[in-house]
Amino acid sequence: MSTNPDFSAAFASPVAAETYDEVLVPRLFTPCATVLLEALGLRAGETLLDVASGTGIVVRLAAPSLGSGGSVIGRDLNEAMIEQARRHTLPPGSASVAFGVSPAAPLDLDDVSVDAVSCQQGLQFFPDPDAALTEMRRCLRPTGRVGIAVWFGIDECPLWAALEVGLAGEFGAERAAAIRRPFSWPGPDALRAGLAKSGFVDVRLSDVTVVMHFERGVRDAMRALASTPFSTDVAALDTDAYEQMMRTVTRHLARSTDPDEPVDIPARTLIGIATRE
Repeated sequence: MSTNPDFSAAFASPVAAETYDEVLVPRLFTPCATVLLEALGLRAGETLLDVASGTGIVVRLAAPSLGSGGSVIGRDLNEAMIEQARRHTLPPGSASVAFGVSPAAPLDLDDVSVDAVSCQQGLQFFPDPDAALTEMRRCLRPTGRVGIAVWFGIDECPLWAALEVGLAGEFGAERAAAIRRPFSWPGPDALRAGLAKSGFVDVRLSDVTVVMHFERGVRDAMRALASTPFSTDVAALDTDAYEQMMRTVTRHLARSTDPDEPVDIPARTLIGIATRE
């Protein structure tokens, strides 16, 4: 999903991909993908391209609604994520699915070959977002739609804001700031401008807040660090240092006093839908 060197290295680990799939996909990326696909308005029999597929949650949700006459193409830069995506099965009657490894620009697809394109939480990682959006438009048929989701700032996704504070206590503020990368998109105006610059029309923006439920509390939520550049550093902490960091995260999050108590944590995402003329 990420083309940032640190995050690319993090996602290259099969363990990180599995943990991402287990911890974050059901609690965070599934509800976000549901909203994105509803806004995109897929129709049975269409072909969807999902860029920066990760472990494939957008593909898995879209395939049943597209039906046996449809198809879904999933592309991600990271082989470990794609391999994890391929492990999932789909219900009978779903669209055909083809996963592959590809950067966002250039995409390994023909011109005007798909009806819709989705990109959930990938655009902020791409080294050239404008080039990626232009590639998405190139692949779309006339009147095809694109759906983009990008996080708002880290303060709107407080789990990661709390994790940054905890990481700063162990590794320093400068190093901990790397956790902000997924939340680096400049905001609604930049998404509207990027879509328009790439030749899309009828741009519609909305924002949605989903709530992640961690039944085993902050202790479970901290497993998300396995799919960040801090995975090796955190794994090397001794028990006392890790427990201290967890207490810091719990205190800063301010949604529970016990890191093992169930906790609900919001995350706010920006969604943009647009059309190719």
